[in-house]
Amino acid sequence: MRFFLSFYLTNDLKQLKYVMRWKNSEFWKHASPKELIDFFKHMHTDESLNHWVSFMDEDSSFAELVFEYLWLCRNDETVINLLNHPKVSPTLILHFIYFGFGKYMLSGQIDSADYFLQVKQMFNSEQSLRILSMAMEMENDPTLKIHLLSNLNPQTWESYFDMLEQNAQNMQTLLEIFSNLREKEIRKILLNSPTLYYYLRMMIFSVQESKDEVSVTKADIRNIIDSIHIWEKFCLNITSQYSLEEERKKPPNKRDGNRISHIIRELIAIPKEDRGDILVYMKRSGALIDEEEESMIQSLLQNYDMHGKIF
Repeated sequence: MRFFLSFYLTNDLKQLKYVMRWKNSEFWKHASPKELIDFFKHMHTDESLNHWVSFMDEDSSFAELVFEYLWLCRNDETVINLLNHPKVSPTLILHFIYFGFGKYMLSGQIDSADYFLQVKQMFNSEQSLRILSMAMEMENDPTLKIHLLSNLNPQTWESYFDMLEQNAQNMQTLLEIFSNLREKEIRKILLNSPTLYYYLRMMIFSVQESKDEVSVTKADIRNIIDSIHIWEKFCLNITSQYSLEEERKKPPNKRDGNRISHIIRELIAIPKEDRGDILVYMKRSGALIDEEEESMIQSLLQNYDMHGKIF
């Protein structure tokens, strides 16, 4: 027993020294993007990840040095996997999100909702739930909280409801966070996340059934839900009317043109500024098959706006 304890303590000490050596090295200042990706790949699989996280949690300047390069390579699969690793603490992830927001602002962008819409795509449902577990921090940032909620899948939603109960909160508390957002922001978020739309609709129905009052001051969520419900029914009609499983097996130019024409006719009837989010909702709801169809529809709509006809 003493031998095994000594072995693990020695091994742990070696890993600690290894991390400290990297922390103080010149590597960060001179590494190429490829070298950084290779390093993050090793870091993701290395047993010393706990020490990396611990050092970064304790030393914000070192954390931001690493974040600088994580941000630079943020679209790489290796970095995405690292950020979603369960050993990476929610506190550190939150620090990274706000670090990225600072970069975003420095680039001349000022729309926080647009930033969170982009950055939330870096995190899977499980990591989003871990961040949401930081109750106090999340209460201070309702915009980020709503975007992380939009990442949850049915399984993590159930875990989140359990979390609410443990914190003596209810659905009314959850609904009230939407009162901090403008109607346009809420609509955009829900159109980009059919799952969040579904659960929000369910929550409102539950609150109405219990005869509790839903207090939303800046936007009437129920009206937004009803407006999206129209598109929900449209997508259900598309998926039932056309054999999308068979369509997926075909190249885009061999698919049923009636379905695309049906979608375009509906989109022509709505304001141009709303079409992008509706298209995203259609794709995530299954009415559109892939990005190629989305791009083709966007091109046809642009042609219609310029020349008054689709072709």
